[in-house]
Amino acid sequence: MQPDTASSTPQAPRIAFSRLGGADVQELANLLADPEVTRSIMAKATTPEQCLKCARQRIDWHNSFWDTLGYGVWALRRKTEGGDADGPIIGWCGLTATSHGPTPEILYGFARDHWGGGFATEAAKANIDWAFANDICDGIDAVIFGSLNPGSAAVARKLGMDLTHQMTFSEFLPEAQLGQDVLDYEIWRLREGACIDLQSLLFQAPFKSGLIVSTGIADATETLAELLLAALHRADTSKPEANEITARVKDAFEQGLKNCDVDVYHLSRSDWFC
Repeated sequence: MQPDTASSTPQAPRIAFSRLGGADVQELANLLADPEVTRSIMAKATTPEQCLKCARQRIDWHNSFWDTLGYGVWALRRKTEGGDADGPIIGWCGLTATSHGPTPEILYGFARDHWGGGFATEAAKANIDWAFANDICDGIDAVIFGSLNPGSAAVARKLGMDLTHQMTFSEFLPEAQLGQDVLDYEIWRLREGACIDLQSLLFQAPFKSGLIVSTGIADATETLAELLLAALHRADTSKPEANEITARVKDAFEQGLKNCDVDVYHLSRSDWFC
């Protein structure tokens, strides 16, 4: 794929890109308030106040590399027929520096009503075109919780990215406090967070918790007890019997503890030209 001509922002048919700023905090917080959106990212957003705090932190983090490295994460909005940005933020996409290597990592996330329409692939492709056309980098990684987000893995493959290796969750986690915050969030999500599919949630939250506990930031026995209490006290009327819930949560948590690796996909500039 030949990169597009260099431009100040990525160019995509249906999506307008802009720098994240203070005016975007509330709209980003609204996206992060959906536990289905945050299930495969590192975030804690249980209350409106937490959502706002998380949005501010993410905007600060996403903008911290523009001056030094020339890249960051963009706010995404739908385009009008005339090509102008319209409406609230529908997601985010861009590049961030990591603590586990020199290659930038591409991030993307969308509001639930924009899933399944090819928006993630479109936004990521536009951002990759922009990065290579502007000589930002010679390669891009994507770090994906494969068991939690097969959709992102599918997007990576559509972009021509190859699964090159795995890293332990302890290598991926930037700091213990973030891990503890996300662990607290997953326990809350299991107890009362909205979900599309309860059976999937009974895997997702304990598995991700197991990944986090594998780093040593929390006691496994105590965490499992909290997860079980959260799942068993969930108010869904259609939830399985207690013994089935217990078995599912225990199995998923053990899987996260033992299979504590995340997938790393890579795309080189030379491959993007092919």
